[in-house]
Amino acid sequence: MNDNQVGFKLLKITTVQFAVIENAFVESEPIKLGAGVNYGIDEKNKVITCFVRFQFLINESPFLIIHVKCDFGIEDNAWMSFISTDKKEIKFPIGFVRHLAVLSVGTARGILHSKTENTKFNKYFLPTINVNEFIKEGFSFQIVKHPSA
Repeated sequence: MNDNQVGFKLLKITTVQFAVIENAFVESEPIKLGAGVNYGIDEKNKVITCFVRFQFLINESPFLIIHVKCDFGIEDNAWMSFISTDKKEIKFPIGFVRHLAVLSVGTARGILHSKTENTKFNKYFLPTINVNEFIKEGFSFQIVKHPSA
């Protein structure tokens, strides 16, 4: 199946963590941005979850943290097409997992704006991020139990 033809929908958005650590913030110091992306699956419900986490750091200490979870429901035929012929592994292609990451980062960007609106931290936003830099391959998971068709 072509990466661009995967039928899916966003099912749920969860703000796993949001924190402002004001005593770690020093206006005059340079700021670094730490970022991470991870994935999980729910075989029974044919869901892939994309977790994105960002930390704004000053002197290696976070002053702003956001961790967001986006659950995506995958269409039955697409899900089955990702399962290996021996039915022991499910592999999501790189283009698809990158696309889910882009959607999740955009979601986190909006949540960050909303949570910091009308505060001095609203000027710190997530820049555009090239997910190709940190997602180098598709993701695979061992299948615990054969999913029903």
